[in-house]
Amino acid sequence: MKLTLKLLTLALMTALLVVPVMAQEDEQAATATSTEAAGSDEELDDEWLNTVWTQVDDMVKEEEHKLQETVTVAGVRGAEAEDSILDRLYYKGAKRYPSQDKLNKAIETLREALAAAPRGENAPMQKYFIAQCYEKLGRTSDARTYYGHVTKDHPNTTWSKKAQADLDRLTTQ
Repeated sequence: MKLTLKLLTLALMTALLVVPVMAQEDEQAATATSTEAAGSDEELDDEWLNTVWTQVDDMVKEEEHKLQETVTVAGVRGAEAEDSILDRLYYKGAKRYPSQDKLNKAIETLREALAAAPRGENAPMQKYFIAQCYEKLGRTSDARTYYGHVTKDHPNTTWSKKAQADLDRLTTQ
């Protein structure tokens, strides 16, 4: 009986360890496939929405959470008051894209976080995401400025390589 119980426990533990690894490999394969196929503007928009915007949105939520822990406005907390504004999204190809309000809010939040820790470990990522938001708003000169900050201030990072690639792409357009 003890042997059977041990075998079942071992089998369950193996299954719990293998499934996430297999899912991660499938996700990496899907990411590689989508990156190779990203030739058209629509595919680039999808990739941006699924990768960059998700990361930007997560970082903004984290920064807002930090702020919300320390500041509570009488009656209604800031995030709750803004829910109706942030829910105003437009649709493109039946997909939810961030509104200009949400992109501007992301820029504002990321700039505040950057001002609080200009040499922090997240600084290159924050600058890169600010540039991405500016680019989505059509403010390419501001985007170029922030991509330039990433490449100049953090030259030996993966964010610098991404920023340089985006600078090159904007230059050729």
